[in-house]
Amino acid sequence: MKLVAGIDIGNSTTEIVISNGTEPIAWDRRPTRGVKGSEASVKAALSLLQIIEREHSIMVSQVSVAPWSPVFTSTSTIHEPLPNTGNLQIIKTAHQSVIGDGWAVGNPWLITNESISDIPEIAIVPSGTGYEVAANRINKAISSGAQIVGVVVADDEAVLIAKRMEKDLPVVDGADTDLALSARKLFLEVRPQGAAVQTATDIWALRAALDLTEEEASSLPEIVRWVRDDRTVVIGLFANSTIHVESQNGFVTWHDGDTEDLFEAVTKISNSKVGDIAQLNLSELILTSDVWAFDVTKVLAERGLRKVGHTRDLALAQLAATTITTPNNLSEIFGVPVVVAQSEAQAAKLGAHSTPGLAKDAAVLDIGGGTIDFISNVELSAAGAGELLTAAVAFALNTSRGAADWIKRGPAQRLESPHLLLAEDGSKAFVDESKPYPASAMGSLVAPGPAGYLTFGQNLQPAEWRIMRQALKQVAIGANVSRLIRSVDIAGVSSTGFNLVVVGGPVADDELIPILSQVPGINGIGRGNVAGKLGHRYAVAYGLSQL
Repeated sequence: MKLVAGIDIGNSTTEIVISNGTEPIAWDRRPTRGVKGSEASVKAALSLLQIIEREHSIMVSQVSVAPWSPVFTSTSTIHEPLPNTGNLQIIKTAHQSVIGDGWAVGNPWLITNESISDIPEIAIVPSGTGYEVAANRINKAISSGAQIVGVVVADDEAVLIAKRMEKDLPVVDGADTDLALSARKLFLEVRPQGAAVQTATDIWALRAALDLTEEEASSLPEIVRWVRDDRTVVIGLFANSTIHVESQNGFVTWHDGDTEDLFEAVTKISNSKVGDIAQLNLSELILTSDVWAFDVTKVLAERGLRKVGHTRDLALAQLAATTITTPNNLSEIFGVPVVVAQSEAQAAKLGAHSTPGLAKDAAVLDIGGGTIDFISNVELSAAGAGELLTAAVAFALNTSRGAADWIKRGPAQRLESPHLLLAEDGSKAFVDESKPYPASAMGSLVAPGPAGYLTFGQNLQPAEWRIMRQALKQVAIGANVSRLIRSVDIAGVSSTGFNLVVVGGPVADDELIPILSQVPGINGIGRGNVAGKLGHRYAVAYGLSQL
């Protein structure tokens, strides 16, 4: 009896199927350790294989694996490049930690400068000063007769400094204090949480406050457009118009040679095809075979759940341009001959097509943790799948990825009282008295977790979570599948539509199939049942065991 182990090391899960001919006789899965294809992931796969062999009292005589192309998933906030508005420039600040309600105009005054003038001044606190030192120096200047009308801080210390000042002043932090110090005059406006600036959006009031000439005021409409939704604004009037801060977002290089700031590229990515991006330059230049990214905040804003500003809260997945270096001693590691398949997609097709009743011409959609593979007459692999959805949910809810991986899966209920749960459809249910919730869970959403319930979304209604969850699934998975279908069209395959069999871990999500059924180009869709007994998982692992 020749037993073959198909080992699928995925970006998030490692799956193993041991087959005797066409019959799978043992299978199991574990989370992938380390980067897909790394030595750590291979040794973890070996450990799982040995566990399966011991549990079933069998020994494999051959191992089959696929080439490994890891996907790197991340989230980050990138900023729209500031407009170049000549002598009058917006100075970047943070918008969360601010104090005060009002506006002020004054000359920049570095707090380490002992000289005191009799004109209004805005105190500048450079990075590393310390909040106690800053507050003491500002208080000393005020007691000496200085007209300090506002404070601009480099570090995240606005609240700490304001609580120690003897005078109530508008304070902002997270600012470019070097740029602020080089200005001739500064305008500072701060408004409370939930409000937006007022004077900074009135071109006549702003011109009067800064005493601008006709030429200096020419850029005010562009500045007003930029700051209209902000709650804090710092504007500098400079001696010349050469001051302009360049974007630090990173760049995308498309296959046609165009290079574009990542902030602008996100919109274009949503209409791209698989493989359109050749290089991604974030902290370093990376060659990539595919990139999928979207703005989490914009997705939620389109459903009325967020407000869009001058940032993009980016969820991004990038597929490595080349397969990871396969350890040369795979046969030594596993102790049996190891065969490397031509492609992972080839194995997925073979595994998915073992589904009973499946039409011979059915296309395969393999949704994993890192990639979505489309296999028909062509094989295409798109970056971004289950891990990208997890990252986006974690970012939107401000929770860990471990918790988000469970929370994202389906509906939640809100704990209205120690005895009452409110569902997404407005219905109510009583709490199971044998499993009481702690007082800290009151007002939170609760969802099933690996060891009981998980709490999240203290300020979120169940219906809002439903909208948020399904919106993120639609863009992370649904829109990405739509991109794959568009890419298949240009590969010369008939665009009359496909009947799909869908396999992979995320396919267990009951909300995913209805989302995919609405993708243009998909006629019919159903879950796979690998080898008639393994369900929608293990398609690649079983396919590898059959090669």
